[in-house]
This record gives sequence, C-alpha cells and structure tokens, in this order.
Amino acid sequence: MTDPGAHLRDIVNQPKNWNFSGAGRLYAGVDLGTYKAIMIVIDETGKPRAASMKRAEVVRSGLIVDYAGAQNMVRKMIKELREASPLPIEKGATSFPPQTEDANINATRYILEGAGLEVLNVLDEPTAANQVLKLENGAVVDVGGGTTGIAVIKNGSVVFTDDEATGGVHLSLVVAGNYKISYEEAEELKTDRNRSREILPIVRPVIEKIASIVDTCLKEFNELSEVCLVGGTCELAGFDEIVRKSLNLKAFRPDFPQFITPLGIALSCLDTEKGAAQGFD
Repeated sequence: MTDPGAHLRDIVNQPKNWNFSGAGRLYAGVDLGTYKAIMIVIDETGKPRAASMKRAEVVRSGLIVDYAGAQNMVRKMIKELREASPLPIEKGATSFPPQTEDANINATRYILEGAGLEVLNVLDEPTAANQVLKLENGAVVDVGGGTTGIAVIKNGSVVFTDDEATGGVHLSLVVAGNYKISYEEAEELKTDRNRSREILPIVRPVIEKIASIVDTCLKEFNELSEVCLVGGTCELAGFDEIVRKSLNLKAFRPDFPQFITPLGIALSCLDTEKGAAQGFD
C-alpha cells in the first residue's frame, strides 16, 4: 500500500501546496482529537487536495468538553479552506471513539453542521481508518490523545469495536513526572523526534499497558493476521516495536499515522454518496 501520509505531510498547513486543479467535487473529513483538530479535503476520486491541523483542547477522553471551542475551531478551519478553493466545500464527515454515547456522536454532527457542512457520515475512528488501510482480516488500533480505539475486521467488515481511556495523555503525564516539568513541556518533549530514544524507555510501561488492552480485546479472534497502529501517539519511534513484541502479532504503522483516520473520514463521504446514487437508481 502506498503510504498516503507522505503526501498529506506536504500539504498540511501549507496552502501554497494545496492544489484543486481538475477536481469536480470536494469533501471534508474532520477529526476532533484531544490535542488537535485535523481537516482533510479530498476530491471525488479520493485524492487529498488540502489539509489543516490546529492545536485544540476541546476533547477529553474521547468526549467533547468544549462545544463552543470545537465549533469555532471547525468554522475557522473550513473558512480558510473555502477561501483557498475555487469549488464549494459543502459536504463532510466526522468520527467518534468506539462505544461513545449518542449525545457525543450528535455533538460532533452538530459542530460540522454549525460550520455549514452537510454531514454525510459519522463513523467510529478505527472503522474510518480502515477506509484507507483496507484490511481484510486484522485489527486497527487507533491510539489518540485520550483513548485507544480498537476495531476487528473479518472478511473486510468490522465485527468488533472497543475503546479504552488510555492514550497519549498518559504518556505525557509519565514524561512530566520523570523530568519534573509541566504537562505542556512534556507534550513538546514527547513529540520531539530527536528525543525519541530518550523518551521511549520512560513511557514503555504505558505502551505495554496499551498493548495489554489490545491483547485482551483480540484474544477471541484467533485468525487475525495483522494489526495496524494509527493515531498521533503512534508516531513515537519504537512504539510499534513494543506493541509487536507484546502481542506476538505482525504489527505495522504507516509513516504518518495521525493522518490515516481523518483521511478515512473524508473517504467515507464517497461511499455514502455512491450508495445514495445507487439507491436512487
């Protein structure tokens, strides 16, 4: 599989690289996370055309805790993208952690609608990631800031989902305690690629706990051939190796795992529109 993250890295927050030439229709995928919001715009073929990522603290443990802040953030992001695009951006999709309450799912929908987007889809995060990964028999593990979402795929269909409140927040807390620094400083240190070798041994117990959570969820699924790790927390160098050894399964990670879920959210718009067209016919 060609890694889509490499292309997205070159267009995120880089309007000079946004290219809408030849596009017929545009769709927005919106991923509201614990530390950041990511919006990816694709065309009708699924090609990413533009992307925006902003720091945001509007979600905690997978739940929206600052509705007004989330809505303002999405409005600003879509405004910037619309101003750069020669075509309207009127349709989109968003996501939620597995096992989320209906009220939280509805809140994410309303946030997009408040930004003037027709919401075509609201799907759980690991299922969204598999829109990109196309696993047939495996598991998607989406390690976000506050939670870890797990989806088991058999014969190309999701048969199980779960979500646990362990993620990047917990790694940052351990780093902060180890160095006796603020949480914000720890977050910066954790995401510094040049310090990964130094940080990994410190956060290893938390990563092993995440792997243990995944292992518990996957025990009854003996036929799984692979596990794919996505989400911003997985970008820490060596994260995938610890999980691989803990699970004793083939575990892989795209080069830029934080972009996989938002891209999958956007791609879900195409399936929804295709299904609607077929139903109309």
